[in-house]
Amino acid sequence: MEEARELKRELLRCKQEMRNLQAVKDAQQQRLSSQEASILQMKQELLRAGMTADELNNHNAELQWKLEDCNKMWGECKKEAGQKDRLLQQLKHKRENELQRELERNNISQIPTSTEHNGHSYPGSPAPPMSDAEEVQLLRDSLRSLRNDFRDHDPQHHTLDTLEQGIVSLIDRLHLLHTQRVPAATWKREISKTQRPTRGPRHLAVHRLGEISLRDVKAAVDREGNYRYHFKALDPEFGTVKEEVFLDGAIIPGWEGKIVAWVEEDRGEER
Repeated sequence: MEEARELKRELLRCKQEMRNLQAVKDAQQQRLSSQEASILQMKQELLRAGMTADELNNHNAELQWKLEDCNKMWGECKKEAGQKDRLLQQLKHKRENELQRELERNNISQIPTSTEHNGHSYPGSPAPPMSDAEEVQLLRDSLRSLRNDFRDHDPQHHTLDTLEQGIVSLIDRLHLLHTQRVPAATWKREISKTQRPTRGPRHLAVHRLGEISLRDVKAAVDREGNYRYHFKALDPEFGTVKEEVFLDGAIIPGWEGKIVAWVEEDRGEER
């Protein structure tokens, strides 16, 4: 009897131990499932990270290729800009040399000669040089053909503008120097050597610049025969130009506060 009770107690302990083991097993099983889910999630994240790394590597390679291409284009642009700068300098020096030679030729060809008229000597009419308008137009044509080689937003356009302004300013200064040497002095000699001094400089002195007409100039010059009268003027588009005046009542244009004129004998040529 005592042995049977001992066996029952042992059986109860075994059942309790089995229940404890089953609980531990269930807990371990649940923990294992949770770990497997975590491992699966980590594998997915690792896969996504690998794909992102591949995309970044591809993007980095593409950016590297673009950078190399940009560096190559930058080198070509610098080389092209250097060539354009050298071309601009050559064009500038060539144009300055041409202007200098043209000025020297004009100085040689416009040495005044004397013609006899009623016992008085008058300076001969020199062949008119290339006008400033023609020189500026030739310059603009050359620069326009050069601009076509640049893109619309190329910074070299500013260099071309500066070059054009500098050359136009140089033309004006050279022409001013030339006119002060020859035409202005010729005009003074023509006025002072008229046959009727009472209608010479005194006749123009009572008029202000902007009120002198071609009739006044003809009266001051007082030459017999037909003559053509050219005057130095400032055009808003072409700069300094040589303008011919036909009508007696037309107002004579001034230039820098004075009148610069060329008087040529009219040989019946077409105007």
